[in-house]
Amino acid sequence: MPYSLLGNESGVERVDERFQLTRTTTVEPSLEFDETVPRLISYVNGILRVQPCAYSDGIRSNYAMDGPGELRDCLRADYGPCLPPLGDTRLSNGIGSTIVVFDRGRKPYLPRRASRQSVFPAGFHCTASGEVLWRDEGEMFESNICRELEEEVGINRTDLDWIRPLGLFREFLRAGKPQIFFAAQTGLAPADLTARRRKAIAEQRARGRQEILDEVLPELTAETAVECTIECLANLVLSVPWKR
Repeated sequence: MPYSLLGNESGVERVDERFQLTRTTTVEPSLEFDETVPRLISYVNGILRVQPCAYSDGIRSNYAMDGPGELRDCLRADYGPCLPPLGDTRLSNGIGSTIVVFDRGRKPYLPRRASRQSVFPAGFHCTASGEVLWRDEGEMFESNICRELEEEVGINRTDLDWIRPLGLFREFLRAGKPQIFFAAQTGLAPADLTARRRKAIAEQRARGRQEILDEVLPELTAETAVECTIECLANLVLSVPWKR
């Protein structure tokens, strides 16, 4: 598993002070929108302590481990083979979320990512994934992954028989970037899933940013698993106890 478990039970404590990244890399992203995401400050006794953070700071840090400035080597020099502490301000540690949805035949629904995606391009991926968007109040994480599901593959919350969080993890390859994994099941038939996916792709194209292709993994086997992203494989492993 390329992830380290932090915990399963959680509450959320928001801190108003906005995060300021300690710049290490020279990466300067060009974004149409620089959204605010929750940065994980700490996880103690089941409480996620978070603060608002710019998405672009993640591109300058956790997403730029091997780019200009060689952040991975800097962190390795300080911490050896261990994950950096969450308090290291050279990392934004914005919280992401990802989900695998099982269809009515208990098969994982895994679309192929578009080849121009900056993270995990062209591989068969989780049903949906993305950075969590900051909310000043109310539930933040499940609502975000449901929004991603609707945007990426056209599945609505009402289409799910159930949805469950699987845990809060840190990703080794991106210096411990936090990730919340979910699993869900839908009663939609394959033809319905295809129709919704194609409608979602058409809307993505209209916005100028296609996230997935009109292709899904036909069957998950030892041979086809090599085409899946590591995030997808991790989510599948974590989802197995909930597969009905």
